[in-house]
Amino acid sequence: MDLLPSDDQQQIVDTIKDFLRNEAPVDRLREFGAIGNPDALLWPQLGDLGFFALGLPEDRGGVGLGAAEEMLAFQQFGYHLVSPGVFGLVLGARIAAFAGEDALRDELLGGGLKVGLANSRGAAGAADEYHLFEAEDAAWVLLVSEEGSALYPRDAFAEIVRVNSTDSVLVLERAKLSGAPRVAISAETDNIHDRALMLMGAYAVGMSEGARDLAVDYSKVREQFGKPIGAFQSIKHICADMAIRSEAALCQASFAALVMDEGSPDTPFHATASKMVACETAVRNAADCIQVHGAFGFTAEANVHHYLKRAHVADMMWGSLREQRRRILTFPTPA
Repeated sequence: MDLLPSDDQQQIVDTIKDFLRNEAPVDRLREFGAIGNPDALLWPQLGDLGFFALGLPEDRGGVGLGAAEEMLAFQQFGYHLVSPGVFGLVLGARIAAFAGEDALRDELLGGGLKVGLANSRGAAGAADEYHLFEAEDAAWVLLVSEEGSALYPRDAFAEIVRVNSTDSVLVLERAKLSGAPRVAISAETDNIHDRALMLMGAYAVGMSEGARDLAVDYSKVREQFGKPIGAFQSIKHICADMAIRSEAALCQASFAALVMDEGSPDTPFHATASKMVACETAVRNAADCIQVHGAFGFTAEANVHHYLKRAHVADMMWGSLREQRRRILTFPTPA
């Protein structure tokens, strides 16, 4: 099994990387105290370029590629800290497609609607209590579970209260689910849950690589004792560890996407492992990047604090690292 991208896949990566570098540099998040970001303005452009439809079969209205291409796209979304609302559009369109809701599917694939994310509060609350991410002015809210996944209208949630998020750029709300889904499919129809874990792993890989590159770039220009701090062995070791962790997480995310495309029965194991490895890597790399930046690292003037905060949000989405470790022990040993 070849984990390296093909020429066609590399062209997809280069295209989305160039687009996000120009339209969504991480500097856009640096406004102190800002809540919310302009990323939703990018949805129609990304939709026109076909990035939301990469992994959807042609007979379902998509581009007809696969999970591997989706994984590469989400790796770049993570690198540029694109709003998690992108998960709502891609996974929501997939739900609509498999539910036969073609008009809704086309709207989502075109980026014409906003979709928030509902994440269970788990042990912190009752079964019907959720955190809503990026859902304040969204038409739909995505809810993913192991049994099935669904799109709910926003008014299906009651007692909505705005709360502060660890990642201050994101709009976070607390709510109770009181209504029924508008569009839903079971895990037997299409396992959105495993795909969500795999894509979150890819997203976290991108974050870990972004933190790695910030640390390397800063170590080249920050001087101490008359020389760049990157010349000191301790900084070299930190950056090398970040690079190795990122590569390991990328390998796991790539493998998870490939076994998903093959329809392997080991897909749940590897999708879960992808999120576990990548989210832990994203948190550790962001923390190390802050260390390389010194006391400057966690201030609003540095971009690195955004990576650490978003990495913690990614870890909690669809089950924290602790919960995923507990879950993966229930799987049979992969072949």
